[in-house]
Amino acid sequence: MFNLFIDNQQSKIGNVPTPPHSNSPIRWSGLLAAKPDIKPYPAWALGAGDTATPSAYSRKILWRWLRRPFDIQWLDGLHLRLYPGNEACRCLFTTGRYEPNEFHLLSRLLRSGLTFIDAGANLGLFTVFAANRVGPAGTVLSIEPSRRELAIIETNIALNRLENIKLLPVALSDQPGEVDLLVAPLAKSGHNTLGAFGFEDTAPDHRERVSAQRLDDLVESLHLARVDVMKLDIEGAELAALRGARGILERYHPTLLVELSDRSLQHQQSTSREVVALLELHGYQVYGFDRSTGLPASSPGNVSGAENVIAVWGDAPAW
Repeated sequence: MFNLFIDNQQSKIGNVPTPPHSNSPIRWSGLLAAKPDIKPYPAWALGAGDTATPSAYSRKILWRWLRRPFDIQWLDGLHLRLYPGNEACRCLFTTGRYEPNEFHLLSRLLRSGLTFIDAGANLGLFTVFAANRVGPAGTVLSIEPSRRELAIIETNIALNRLENIKLLPVALSDQPGEVDLLVAPLAKSGHNTLGAFGFEDTAPDHRERVSAQRLDDLVESLHLARVDVMKLDIEGAELAALRGARGILERYHPTLLVELSDRSLQHQQSTSREVVALLELHGYQVYGFDRSTGLPASSPGNVSGAENVIAVWGDAPAW
């Protein structure tokens, strides 16, 4: 239907290295990284815990002096390549955690044979974690429009020799076409957006013209028989993406992890209330993460406009 897949051997973008064909040895900087774990973290936010202990604080200081990408051992024995200066990589190096409540939930949801969609894959953290969990019998769709981040995802896929990932170089919308992607510096790669940055202190690095596709069309073109879990973190394009995934919501009823940030959504003419209303229209209940435990809330609650939420079809939560 369209040319979706990237040849892993041909990506040489900017200063991001071509992916290796096997696990690289972990240098001293990787050995000093914090030990990862899969546990909920109450009221987690970017940078939480990086000064909580002397060792974390020392790693935070050391991080400022690191200049070259290096590999670490991560959850489930996976390997990741970290990029000095990047805020997500800093969290992993200093504390061993990034979005810990979401990863804890996914560790309970994902099992062999399931299909996971990672929309807004960024560095590929959710992609490689899910691919390892669903195994060879499962499938991961990793969706990322930025050429720079695509190369980083390819590196992390190759480091772990994962073969059950379909990497899709597209943006998601409610209609096919071409759109402008505003790309942030690598330090804040998670801010890439089809609108304007949600944080005023994020300066643009460059723009890219990218293909936009409906998620329903992508799933149909790949002849997927199931979609079990979806993560949407696409900096304000969540409503348009869900409108382009109505068929998936109605047919497969996947459990959803969705970022709701009104500061980003407003730049694409939508709000968190509209996202929640659309999900409820399709039979979903929306839950938050309890700030006192880091676990999914036991009952649906009012979600704010700046948090990650869980949407579950029907009355019975999947956890």
